[in-house]
Amino acid sequence: MWVGVGILNNRLYTIGGHDGVSYLNSVERFDPHTNQWSKEMAPTSSCQASVAVTVFDGCLFVIGGQDGISCLHLVENSTMDSCCINREKRLGAAVAVLDGYLYAIGGSDGQCSLSTVERYDPKANKWSSVSSMNTQRKHLGCAVYNGYIYVVGGREDATKLSTAERFNPKINQWSLVVAMNSKRTGVGLAVVNNRLMAVGGFDGAVCLKSVELYDNEFNSWRLHSGMNYGRLGGGVGVINRLDD
Repeated sequence: MWVGVGILNNRLYTIGGHDGVSYLNSVERFDPHTNQWSKEMAPTSSCQASVAVTVFDGCLFVIGGQDGISCLHLVENSTMDSCCINREKRLGAAVAVLDGYLYAIGGSDGQCSLSTVERYDPKANKWSSVSSMNTQRKHLGCAVYNGYIYVVGGREDATKLSTAERFNPKINQWSLVVAMNSKRTGVGLAVVNNRLMAVGGFDGAVCLKSVELYDNEFNSWRLHSGMNYGRLGGGVGVINRLDD
């Protein structure tokens, strides 16, 4: 659980996590063409869970996490090129790529949940602060949708959240959108068929198998078909449909 997930070249990668006994540094890749997983990829430099993963400039980026002893501010990428570390330690953060910048959003510094947001400029190889979220969030869901960065759910320390907000990079401002129907920490967020979907999570009592769909026109969430199993701290990724 608490695994990082990213999609590169229409293949799904899982990075790190915790197997119930140990923190992991392994990387696995799922190929939808063969319907098989492989472990041919190099591991990350440390064993870590609650990492944030995204694709940026054609390679996988892994940000933050925890190794069971401390919260991390490492930034690694799959090409092994050097990259400036982010300024704050973050576990359970979210990441997003928008307009050529990489954003690290929320998470926890190992003590408290964070509302702060940093943005990485690859040309300057530098992180800088942008406007903070309205709410402190760790283990949140995050996706880029219609030119905004959306974040949903997560935890504000011990409080599970159903609230949602979005970031407008043009004016450097976060604004609230309507809350989900359920509280969801450890939730996945993805854009599927131009729709924003919140998947699974934990509401404080049970791991959820339900899925909510956001209607941008009416600023509302509605229940969608659920998964077979409740999932907390899993990852979500969207693979393009294969041609028959």
